[in-house]
Amino acid sequence: MFKKLKTPKVEFFTDHEELLPYAPKPAAHFYPEWFKRMDGAHNVQPTQRYPFGLDKALTLSNVNATVKRCPGVVSYMSQGYVVPLWSDFVVQVRQDTIYAFGSNETASVSLHGRHIHFDKMPASKDYYKDAVKFTNPWKVKTPKGWSLLITSPFYHMEERFTVIPGVIESDTYHHMHVNTFFKSYPADHQLRMGMPFIHVIPFQRSKLKYEARLSTEEDKRLIKNLRFRSDKFFKKNQAMKNTDND
Repeated sequence: MFKKLKTPKVEFFTDHEELLPYAPKPAAHFYPEWFKRMDGAHNVQPTQRYPFGLDKALTLSNVNATVKRCPGVVSYMSQGYVVPLWSDFVVQVRQDTIYAFGSNETASVSLHGRHIHFDKMPASKDYYKDAVKFTNPWKVKTPKGWSLLITSPFYHMEERFTVIPGVIESDTYHHMHVNTFFKSYPADHQLRMGMPFIHVIPFQRSKLKYEARLSTEEDKRLIKNLRFRSDKFFKKNQAMKNTDND
């Protein structure tokens, strides 16, 4: 008898019962509003090679697909989990200081001084030099050999701040606190509870052999055959199908 392999599981847990309605969820639950509203196809212009209004016959095909049907974008936005913000916060940025506070008992926030970052990193005029650290009330646990990439939910187009990306070995370390850089212009930023805050992408730690070389004839045949199969008017991949009902 073969032993059934267990599906790897990521576990998010918190001491605060009131946060359960704002729990981390698969990233596909947090598609940006602009993406949900976007059409899957655009009108082919008359100057393009398809005449006589053929673009209408090709709706939702590969010929006139928008980024909503781009497998790289859709797969990225569906990958991993999004942790929503667990409190309302106000972050006040001034020329010589930055101050942040939250609305509930989970809202622990502090500063990481510039000597940790910009004294050694190339200076950027766009961001305030001290980092704002948000203490995350959610902890996380993954199976042995798995880690988490912590980054911004990029396609939500957040312009006020950026999450400083990092990797945690979540099989042995379960905190995932969030360091951020805020734009340096004076402003009072309102961050609302429930907004997509961090994108968490699990990956299995393993070493891969590395090679960089010229294409072989076999490589060229492989790419040619793959291209031939994908060059269909009505080709869809799984990532595209996942957005059909949005």
